[in-house]
Amino acid sequence: MGNISSGMETICKDIVAGHEDRKKSLHDVKKDVKDIKEQAGTIRDNARKFMGDCKKSHKEMAKNLEESLSQGRQDLTKAVDSLKKDFHKSQKEVRADLAQASKAWSEMRKTLNNKKAK
Repeated sequence: MGNISSGMETICKDIVAGHEDRKKSLHDVKKDVKDIKEQAGTIRDNARKFMGDCKKSHKEMAKNLEESLSQGRQDLTKAVDSLKKDFHKSQKEVRADLAQASKAWSEMRKTLNNKKAK
């Protein structure tokens, strides 16, 4: 019977040790869950901050782009106005030159017609 009592003592010790191990494991799991929740909260906070920073950057980029496009539009308008003035000036010169050429042609025709008529 000594074997039965020693076996029972071993089983009881194993049960107590298993109970303590289970209790310790449960405590460790709870601690790990708490740590994970804290990390998740930190990640959420960082994500919110990141999104806020992205929105600020986006607004700033949009503002800079709008200003840049506005300035580009003004510069383009000035360049087009300058080209129009140059074109009108050149057009007047070309018309004057064509009028002069037409006049020279007319005078030549008159001269030829007068020579044929004689």
